[in-house]
Amino acid sequence: MRERIEQQPPCGQLWGVSLGPGDPELVTIKALRVLQHADVICCPATEDAHGGLQSVAVDILCDLGLSEDRFRLMTLPMSRNRDHAERGYREHFRRIADDCRTGKTVAVVTVGDAGFYSTVFPMIRLAEREGIVCTLIPGVPAFLAAGAAALMPIALRDDRVQVLAMVEHVAEIQQALSSGGTVVVMKLSTIRSQLLSWLEKSGTPFLYAEKVGMHGEFTTSDIEDLRDRAIPYFSLLVCSPYCGRPAENRNP
Repeated sequence: MRERIEQQPPCGQLWGVSLGPGDPELVTIKALRVLQHADVICCPATEDAHGGLQSVAVDILCDLGLSEDRFRLMTLPMSRNRDHAERGYREHFRRIADDCRTGKTVAVVTVGDAGFYSTVFPMIRLAEREGIVCTLIPGVPAFLAAGAAALMPIALRDDRVQVLAMVEHVAEIQQALSSGGTVVVMKLSTIRSQLLSWLEKSGTPFLYAEKVGMHGEFTTSDIEDLRDRAIPYFSLLVCSPYCGRPAENRNP
């Protein structure tokens, strides 16, 4: 009698793919190769005032010439309520897990770097718990791209660098600066009402950047340029002694 052999279902893979700050030419070769071969590409999206979905990630992917029929938009809660956020991640992950279990390769993309304040890592954590093979592809964080755009180093020699995100009061920045070195503030819109006044009073040298690598990129170290500026979500601040100095004078 022929012995019955049970077939194991195919096992797919989950890739966390970093897209960099917005310029499609800053997407790594490895990231592009994975995206070209992925069966499904999951893209974070937000709902606009008219109920439509907006996705910076989709804009980057389209600029790379990738087929939109593989895109899947994910509306993820941008909430500090962790229960609410985790519930949203789990809802999207269930479909990703089903795809992986049928042998599909799924790429979850993120603007910036997948391990740096990204929407990818909660998905990776859930996938690992269920035994799904996961791989992260790193990318260029926005604050490094901002420094490059301004021809300014973020750190040299033994400089200290601190990174803050979604601070609630400028006092948090001031406290970080008291330790010396460079302070980077991501997701600056949370203190838009306090920012200009604090910069004027403190006299802190700064680099302000918004939409780095995207259409509408803007960088400045001049406080006058920030008057009446909207300070969008994709904005950041670098407070550093190198800000505003001529390139030839930036070496310590």
